[in-house]
Amino acid sequence: MSAGLQTFLMYLIAILMLLFTVSIHEIGHFLMGLKFRVNVKEISIGIGPRLAWKTTKSGIKISIKLIPLVAYVLFDSKQLRELYADDVQDKNYNWYMSPLPEGKKLLEDTKMWQYLLIMVAGVAVNFISFLILWPCCWATFRANGFILDNPFVSLGLSLKAIGSCMVFKGGNGSNIFVDIPDLAGNNNWGLIFFQLLILMNLITAVFNIIPFPPLDGWKVFERIYIQKAKKPISEKVETILSLIGLFLMVYIFISSILVKWIHW
Repeated sequence: MSAGLQTFLMYLIAILMLLFTVSIHEIGHFLMGLKFRVNVKEISIGIGPRLAWKTTKSGIKISIKLIPLVAYVLFDSKQLRELYADDVQDKNYNWYMSPLPEGKKLLEDTKMWQYLLIMVAGVAVNFISFLILWPCCWATFRANGFILDNPFVSLGLSLKAIGSCMVFKGGNGSNIFVDIPDLAGNNNWGLIFFQLLILMNLITAVFNIIPFPPLDGWKVFERIYIQKAKKPISEKVETILSLIGLFLMVYIFISSILVKWIHW
Protein backbone atom coordinates (compact mmCIF):
# COMPACT_ATOMS: atom_id res chain seq x y z
CA MET A 1 0.00 0.00 0.00
CA SER A 2 1.41 3.39 -0.98
CA ALA A 3 2.18 6.01 1.67
CA GLY A 4 -0.39 8.36 0.13
CA LEU A 5 -3.15 5.74 0.31
CA GLN A 6 -2.19 4.88 3.90
CA THR A 7 -2.44 8.54 4.90
CA PHE A 8 -5.80 8.91 3.13
CA LEU A 9 -7.18 5.84 4.94
CA MET A 10 -5.93 7.21 8.27
CA TYR A 11 -7.71 10.52 7.73
CA LEU A 12 -10.85 8.62 6.74
CA ILE A 13 -10.68 6.46 9.87
CA ALA A 14 -10.12 9.55 12.04
CA ILE A 15 -13.16 11.30 10.54
CA LEU A 16 -15.33 8.20 10.98
CA MET A 17 -14.16 7.80 14.59
CA LEU A 18 -14.92 11.46 15.25
CA LEU A 19 -18.39 11.09 13.72
CA PHE A 20 -19.06 7.93 15.73
CA THR A 21 -17.89 9.59 18.96
CA VAL A 22 -20.03 12.71 18.56
CA SER A 23 -22.99 10.58 17.42
CA ILE A 24 -23.04 8.47 20.59
CA HIS A 25 -22.57 11.72 22.53
CA GLU A 26 -25.74 13.09 20.97
CA ILE A 27 -27.58 9.79 21.53
CA GLY A 28 -26.94 10.37 25.24
CA HIS A 29 -28.68 13.77 25.05
CA PHE A 30 -31.48 12.28 22.95
CA LEU A 31 -32.29 9.36 25.28
CA MET A 32 -32.24 11.53 28.39
CA GLY A 33 -34.43 14.10 26.64
CA LEU A 34 -36.94 11.38 25.75
CA LYS A 35 -36.94 10.18 29.35
CA PHE A 36 -38.09 13.62 30.51
CA ARG A 37 -40.55 13.89 27.59
CA VAL A 38 -38.84 16.80 25.82
CA ASN A 39 -40.04 17.16 22.24
CA VAL A 40 -37.24 16.27 19.78
CA LYS A 41 -37.44 17.98 16.39
CA GLU A 42 -34.43 16.44 14.65
CA ILE A 43 -31.47 14.09 14.99
CA SER A 44 -28.76 14.96 12.48
CA ILE A 45 -25.60 13.11 11.51
CA GLY A 46 -23.40 15.79 9.96
CA ILE A 47 -24.11 19.43 9.15
CA GLY A 48 -24.85 21.40 6.00
CA PRO A 49 -27.26 20.46 3.20
CA ARG A 50 -29.38 17.34 3.81
CA LEU A 51 -28.46 14.32 1.73
CA ALA A 52 -31.23 12.09 3.08
CA TRP A 53 -33.87 12.22 5.78
CA LYS A 54 -36.78 10.32 7.23
CA THR A 55 -39.53 11.40 9.62
CA THR A 56 -40.53 8.86 12.26
CA LYS A 57 -44.12 8.19 13.36
CA SER A 58 -43.49 10.34 16.43
CA GLY A 59 -42.51 13.29 14.20
CA ILE A 60 -38.72 13.20 14.72
CA LYS A 61 -36.74 14.02 11.59
CA ILE A 62 -33.61 11.87 11.17
CA SER A 63 -31.16 13.53 8.78
CA ILE A 64 -27.87 12.69 7.13
CA LYS A 65 -26.03 15.82 6.00
CA LEU A 66 -23.13 16.64 3.72
CA ILE A 67 -20.31 17.45 6.17
CA PRO A 68 -19.70 14.42 8.43
CA LEU A 69 -17.76 16.12 11.24
CA VAL A 70 -20.42 16.66 13.92
CA ALA A 71 -23.85 15.44 14.93
CA TYR A 72 -26.60 17.13 16.92
CA VAL A 73 -30.01 16.70 18.50
CA LEU A 74 -32.43 19.58 17.98
CA PHE A 75 -34.75 19.86 20.98
CA ASP A 76 -37.93 21.89 20.71
CA SER A 77 -37.46 25.03 22.78
CA LYS A 78 -38.74 28.53 23.45
CA GLN A 79 -35.48 29.92 22.06
CA LEU A 80 -35.92 27.99 18.80
CA ARG A 81 -39.54 29.13 18.42
CA GLU A 82 -38.62 32.76 19.12
CA LEU A 83 -36.07 32.64 16.29
CA TYR A 84 -38.74 31.65 13.77
CA ALA A 85 -41.82 33.34 15.26
CA ASP A 86 -41.65 36.31 12.88
CA ASP A 87 -40.06 34.49 9.93
CA VAL A 88 -43.30 33.34 8.30
CA GLN A 89 -41.64 33.21 4.87
CA ASP A 90 -39.14 30.57 5.97
CA LYS A 91 -39.92 27.26 4.25
CA ASN A 92 -39.55 25.43 7.56
CA TYR A 93 -41.69 27.89 9.54
CA ASN A 94 -44.59 25.47 10.04
CA TRP A 95 -42.23 22.69 11.07
CA TYR A 96 -40.45 24.79 13.69
CA MET A 97 -43.69 26.34 15.00
CA SER A 98 -45.87 23.20 14.95
CA PRO A 99 -47.88 22.58 18.15
CA LEU A 100 -46.32 20.42 20.83
CA PRO A 101 -47.42 16.76 20.67
CA GLU A 102 -49.57 15.68 23.60
CA GLY A 103 -47.50 14.91 26.67
CA LYS A 104 -44.36 16.60 25.33
CA LYS A 105 -42.63 19.72 26.67
CA LEU A 106 -40.15 22.37 25.57
CA LEU A 107 -36.55 22.09 26.74
CA GLU A 108 -36.83 25.15 29.00
CA ASP A 109 -39.88 23.67 30.73
CA THR A 110 -37.81 20.89 32.31
CA LYS A 111 -36.82 21.17 35.95
CA MET A 112 -33.26 22.27 36.66
CA TRP A 113 -32.04 18.79 37.63
CA GLN A 114 -33.68 17.29 34.54
CA TYR A 115 -32.03 19.86 32.27
CA LEU A 116 -28.63 19.22 33.87
CA LEU A 117 -29.01 15.47 33.34
CA ILE A 118 -29.94 16.00 29.69
CA MET A 119 -26.89 18.20 29.14
CA VAL A 120 -24.38 15.93 30.93
CA ALA A 121 -25.77 12.73 29.38
CA GLY A 122 -23.61 13.14 26.28
CA VAL A 123 -20.43 13.56 28.34
CA ALA A 124 -21.45 10.57 30.47
CA VAL A 125 -21.88 8.33 27.40
CA ASN A 126 -18.43 9.26 26.08
CA PHE A 127 -16.77 8.78 29.47
CA ILE A 128 -18.49 5.42 30.03
CA SER A 129 -17.43 4.34 26.53
CA PHE A 130 -13.87 5.36 27.37
CA LEU A 131 -13.93 3.45 30.69
CA ILE A 132 -15.16 0.31 28.91
CA LEU A 133 -12.90 0.55 25.84
CA TRP A 134 -9.61 1.44 27.52
CA PRO A 135 -9.17 -1.54 29.91
CA CYS A 136 -10.70 -4.04 27.48
CA CYS A 137 -8.55 -2.95 24.54
CA TRP A 138 -5.44 -2.55 26.72
CA ALA A 139 -5.75 -6.13 27.99
CA THR A 140 -6.49 -7.51 24.50
CA PHE A 141 -3.58 -5.78 22.79
CA ARG A 142 -1.18 -6.48 25.68
CA ALA A 143 -1.98 -10.19 25.38
CA ASN A 144 -0.90 -9.94 21.72
CA GLY A 145 2.32 -8.08 22.43
CA PHE A 146 1.14 -4.48 21.84
CA ILE A 147 0.77 -1.66 24.35
CA LEU A 148 -1.82 1.10 23.89
CA ASP A 149 -0.73 4.67 24.57
CA ASN A 150 -1.91 6.07 27.91
CA PRO A 151 -4.93 8.19 26.83
CA PHE A 152 -4.43 10.73 29.64
CA VAL A 153 -0.85 11.33 28.51
CA SER A 154 -2.11 11.52 24.92
CA LEU A 155 -4.72 14.08 26.00
CA GLY A 156 -2.03 16.29 27.53
CA LEU A 157 0.17 15.90 24.46
CA SER A 158 -2.83 16.76 22.29
CA LEU A 159 -3.27 20.06 24.12
CA LYS A 160 0.44 20.76 23.73
CA ALA A 161 0.29 19.87 20.02
CA ILE A 162 -2.76 22.07 19.48
CA GLY A 163 -0.92 25.00 21.06
CA SER A 164 2.08 24.37 18.80
CA CYS A 165 -0.14 24.13 15.74
CA MET A 166 -1.94 27.36 16.50
CA VAL A 167 1.33 29.30 16.41
CA PHE A 168 2.52 27.13 13.48
CA LYS A 169 5.43 25.58 15.39
CA GLY A 170 6.44 21.98 14.87
CA GLY A 171 6.36 19.70 17.87
CA ASN A 172 5.64 16.22 19.12
CA GLY A 173 2.20 15.34 20.38
CA SER A 174 -0.83 13.19 19.80
CA ASN A 175 -2.97 15.66 17.95
CA ILE A 176 -4.86 13.40 15.57
CA PHE A 177 -4.46 15.53 12.45
CA VAL A 178 -0.77 16.23 13.09
CA ASP A 179 0.19 12.60 13.69
CA ILE A 180 -2.00 10.81 11.13
CA PRO A 181 0.71 10.61 8.42
CA ASP A 182 3.07 9.11 11.04
CA LEU A 183 0.45 6.66 12.31
CA ALA A 184 -0.23 5.59 8.74
CA GLY A 185 3.24 4.02 8.67
CA ASN A 186 2.14 1.57 11.37
CA ASN A 187 0.58 -1.49 9.77
CA ASN A 188 -1.36 -2.48 12.90
CA TRP A 189 -4.65 -0.88 11.87
CA GLY A 190 -6.56 -2.40 14.79
CA LEU A 191 -4.22 -0.74 17.26
CA ILE A 192 -4.51 2.61 15.50
CA PHE A 193 -8.30 2.31 15.22
CA PHE A 194 -8.86 1.70 18.92
CA GLN A 195 -6.27 4.24 20.07
CA LEU A 196 -8.10 6.91 18.08
CA LEU A 197 -11.50 5.77 19.34
CA ILE A 198 -10.41 5.73 23.00
CA LEU A 199 -8.70 9.13 22.75
CA MET A 200 -11.61 10.75 20.90
CA ASN A 201 -14.11 9.63 23.56
CA LEU A 202 -11.90 11.03 26.32
CA ILE A 203 -11.29 14.31 24.47
CA THR A 204 -15.01 14.75 23.65
CA ALA A 205 -15.98 14.15 27.29
CA VAL A 206 -13.37 16.54 28.70
CA PHE A 207 -13.81 19.37 26.19
CA ASN A 208 -17.61 19.41 26.47
CA ILE A 209 -17.35 20.29 30.16
CA ILE A 210 -15.75 23.64 29.26
CA PRO A 211 -18.29 26.48 29.82
CA PHE A 212 -17.90 28.03 26.38
CA PRO A 213 -20.50 28.10 23.59
CA PRO A 214 -21.60 25.91 21.93
CA LEU A 215 -20.34 23.23 24.36
CA ASP A 216 -22.51 21.48 26.96
CA GLY A 217 -20.67 23.21 29.81
CA TRP A 218 -21.89 26.54 28.46
CA LYS A 219 -25.52 25.36 28.30
CA VAL A 220 -25.35 24.28 31.94
CA PHE A 221 -23.74 27.60 32.92
CA GLU A 222 -26.37 29.53 30.96
CA ARG A 223 -29.31 27.74 32.63
CA ILE A 224 -27.83 28.25 36.11
CA TYR A 225 -27.12 31.93 35.35
CA ILE A 226 -30.67 32.55 34.14
CA GLN A 227 -32.14 30.93 37.25
CA LYS A 228 -29.89 32.86 39.64
CA ALA A 229 -29.87 36.24 37.86
CA LYS A 230 -33.53 36.05 36.78
CA LYS A 231 -32.54 37.33 33.33
CA PRO A 232 -31.03 35.83 30.16
CA ILE A 233 -27.43 36.35 29.13
CA SER A 234 -27.05 39.25 26.72
CA GLU A 235 -27.68 38.06 23.17
CA LYS A 236 -24.74 40.20 22.02
CA VAL A 237 -22.38 38.56 24.54
CA GLU A 238 -23.54 35.07 23.60
CA THR A 239 -23.19 35.81 19.88
CA ILE A 240 -19.65 37.13 20.32
CA LEU A 241 -18.62 34.13 22.43
CA SER A 242 -20.21 31.72 19.94
CA LEU A 243 -18.32 33.32 17.06
CA ILE A 244 -15.06 33.13 19.02
CA GLY A 245 -15.73 29.46 19.81
CA LEU A 246 -16.51 28.68 16.17
CA PHE A 247 -13.41 30.53 15.00
CA LEU A 248 -11.18 28.65 17.45
CA MET A 249 -12.54 25.23 16.40
CA VAL A 250 -12.05 25.99 12.70
CA TYR A 251 -8.62 27.52 13.32
CA ILE A 252 -7.44 24.52 15.36
CA PHE A 253 -8.66 22.14 12.64
CA ILE A 254 -7.00 24.05 9.78
CA SER A 255 -3.77 24.87 11.62
CA SER A 256 -3.38 21.23 12.72
CA ILE A 257 -3.33 20.17 9.07
CA LEU A 258 -1.27 23.10 7.75
CA VAL A 259 1.47 22.84 10.37
CA LYS A 260 2.20 19.27 9.31
CA TRP A 261 2.26 20.29 5.67
CA ILE A 262 4.65 23.15 6.45
CA HIS A 263 7.07 20.86 8.27
CA TRP A 264 6.98 17.95 5.78
